[in-house]
Amino acid sequence: MTATLTLSRVVDCQADVCALWDALTDTDRLNRATGMERVEFTPRDGEGAARFVGKTVLGGIPAEYDELPFEFEHLTRYRVRRRMHGGPASELTFGIAFLPLPGEGTRVTVELGITPRLGLLAPFLRLSALGSLRRLEEEVRRVDRSLAVRGRPAPLPRAGAIDERAIADAAARLAVRCDPDLARRLVALVRDGSDVDAGRIRPFALAAAWGLDRREVLAAALSAVKVGLLDLRWELVCPSCRVASGSVPTLAELSTHGACQLCDLEFELELDESVEATFSACAAVREVDAGPYCIGGPARTPHVVSQRVLPAGSTTTMSAPCDPGRYRLFVRGGASVALDVEAGLPARAEVSTETLGGAALRLGPGAELRVTNAGGELHAKIEQRAWVSQAATAREVTALAAFRRDFSSEVLRPGATLRVSRVALFFSDLTGSTQLYSEIGDAAAFRLVQDHFDVVLGEVERHHGSLVKTIGDAVMAVFSSETDAVAASVDVLGAFARFRASSDVRGRVDIKIGVFGGPCFVVTANGALDYFGQTVNIAARLQAQAGSGELVVDEALGARAEARGLLDGAHVGEPWVPELKGVGEAVRAVRVRLR
Repeated sequence: MTATLTLSRVVDCQADVCALWDALTDTDRLNRATGMERVEFTPRDGEGAARFVGKTVLGGIPAEYDELPFEFEHLTRYRVRRRMHGGPASELTFGIAFLPLPGEGTRVTVELGITPRLGLLAPFLRLSALGSLRRLEEEVRRVDRSLAVRGRPAPLPRAGAIDERAIADAAARLAVRCDPDLARRLVALVRDGSDVDAGRIRPFALAAAWGLDRREVLAAALSAVKVGLLDLRWELVCPSCRVASGSVPTLAELSTHGACQLCDLEFELELDESVEATFSACAAVREVDAGPYCIGGPARTPHVVSQRVLPAGSTTTMSAPCDPGRYRLFVRGGASVALDVEAGLPARAEVSTETLGGAALRLGPGAELRVTNAGGELHAKIEQRAWVSQAATAREVTALAAFRRDFSSEVLRPGATLRVSRVALFFSDLTGSTQLYSEIGDAAAFRLVQDHFDVVLGEVERHHGSLVKTIGDAVMAVFSSETDAVAASVDVLGAFARFRASSDVRGRVDIKIGVFGGPCFVVTANGALDYFGQTVNIAARLQAQAGSGELVVDEALGARAEARGLLDGAHVGEPWVPELKGVGEAVRAVRVRLR
């Protein structure tokens, strides 16, 4: 067997290891910056850890290879191995190691490995590898300089052509639909941003970078779609690796299940976990090179702290995270076990991929975890069980009033039912309205009902809720946050008290509200997104238990709202268990009335 050529470069950087890790583990960006060609990836099944076949051009020569999962340890090193399908090399490896220097700074070691098919090809491959290594070294230095000056890597240059007239037209229309400064930021991103930045826009990540409210940026992005600046797509996100396994342009094209090629996992689609709204520059205003240039790299899975390929019939040592917390050991195919890391726990443990599961593993920080794989080659990873998500999930997007107003045609396909693990449902109803029709006449009573809708929906939208439907003089609304629903309800009670006081006629009616949060299902009904399930039933039944001028919520939600100061201007009654028709479970509830 021909010996592997191993070449490396060492760069001492001023930046700390965290900043360099974030920048240099974005391998799609790194490959673009160093002049690599685009890669076409197709799924690969069968034996072995590789799940994709890549096709590209390397050194001017067409190349095809099996792409193995990246191996890495957070803030320490990463490495990828590619088994070539013909050509002068049988295997290529690439990796970067990070070593904090005494005092400050980081030593970055870039390493390339090439295994020639024939020994006589070694000089040619070495020369080609030296060119790649030089470009990688230059990029590491550029990133380090940019981190020192800008605090982040310099953006890559825009490659695609733009239509200035179309952008100017979209910019003018967007400026009247949202905050002008935010509109200018979005327009600048589309006009001047790199293909990476303009090709996949995550509004919540933008909000974090810009220091703005999440929902404000999301609403602006939706407006940008309406004016032709951005395109919207729905990505199907794997519940394990959290990477998009596919995308569709409309909700109507969603199925009820998804599949992740990398994790070898099928999963049920849930609107709050598995479907994310992302945006890209509209093709009519700008060309974007969407790539891909790489589909691996630690930056794609920031919640994963360690990942290793497990050779067939082997025992591989992994390290427990150094930071205490709740993690999970996941093996391709779905087998997993919880991993709790705490000081003072054992420094060593052994597990087998064949019997993975059961009680949580409990280990000390940095403990040795030996993983025995009696089957074929696959990969394993240690991932955080909880992390701050920057995904604008379909649950949050579809609960926005701006989405329901401007994207009313975005519905699920007929017969499709998708689960959402938690939303808050709001029901309100007028008391005394039926008698009012006979007392003041249909026209006047109808006008009062319509005016009351303006009062209710104004507060609902102000607190980031959205109208689902009206039923007579009743309102059904949805919120992604239960406490937002309570805050809106309290303000509805206050606004309605002022509404009643404005005339004798309005004073003859009052409002009552019920709020409840939990799992439910989303369907298309009467051409719009609707919700059904026991959570909906309980919210409606709680509203029926409310008296005039009251809000009824479950005790736990009432306690959370009180703790956040949302009920400071209200009286909260003693808990009781109401009889809720058609609801088998007992619900402890409280009445809330303004003082």
